[in-house]
Amino acid sequence: MCQRSLSADLLQLYREDEPECSELCQCSEGETLVCNTVCVERAPCQTEFAFYNHKAPAYQAYRGRCLCYSGRFICMRPSPESYNLPLGVFLFLGYSETDEALLKNHSNMTVQDAVSSLQEIMHHEVTNKTSCSLTLYNVTKENLIVMAKLSSEILRAHNKGKGHHSSLELLTKEKEECVAPLQDISEKINTHHPEFHSHLLLSIFKMAEVEVKVPSKSSGSPANPQPSLVLLLSGLVASSLVLFFRHQLMKSPPVS
Repeated sequence: MCQRSLSADLLQLYREDEPECSELCQCSEGETLVCNTVCVERAPCQTEFAFYNHKAPAYQAYRGRCLCYSGRFICMRPSPESYNLPLGVFLFLGYSETDEALLKNHSNMTVQDAVSSLQEIMHHEVTNKTSCSLTLYNVTKENLIVMAKLSSEILRAHNKGKGHHSSLELLTKEKEECVAPLQDISEKINTHHPEFHSHLLLSIFKMAEVEVKVPSKSSGSPANPQPSLVLLLSGLVASSLVLFFRHQLMKSPPVS
């Protein structure tokens, strides 16, 4: 008999004797646990300079830490030309298309469904329950970018009686509410925490990283010089001209 919960509905049980094989288990409509055996190929990854075994760590420029998984490099970030971030709080996710294909064959679920499970984790299982909502911002081959925003209830409470808030103030509030739980999720993914590693959906995520996009310091600087600086420069120029003409007069011969 199944017990309905987030972790019991979608469960991945790994075998000690065959670490690349697991049982994908779900509760059927009749409240019966149904399991299917799936195995991932232990294919290595190879570059021009190195050879990586299955599940070996790696690194790629601009993409951060990576993992060789079933013949493919899964990295924290997609290629830099494939995305452009606005201001905000983001969770970068590297996932396995191999795992997604196995998952889809047995449950008809995809990586987009896994993002919904992340939202459930955020609301029910993260310490100091957050009021952040997650939105899928960008999807590329084996990479997702999820954007964290304040829930509409928190926004209304934050703005109540305070009038309009600047985007910088809202970003500061999003950092306060969202960064810590996202970092907790990122850490669990990168360390293969059992809560994620045994979850049928969340186990497809292999690498993660949190980024907060804030305004650059130069963006707030004024385009024109400040008046005090203009006056100072004008005074220096005037003083230089006076000294120059005085020097010229002293060099000139007296008029007879």
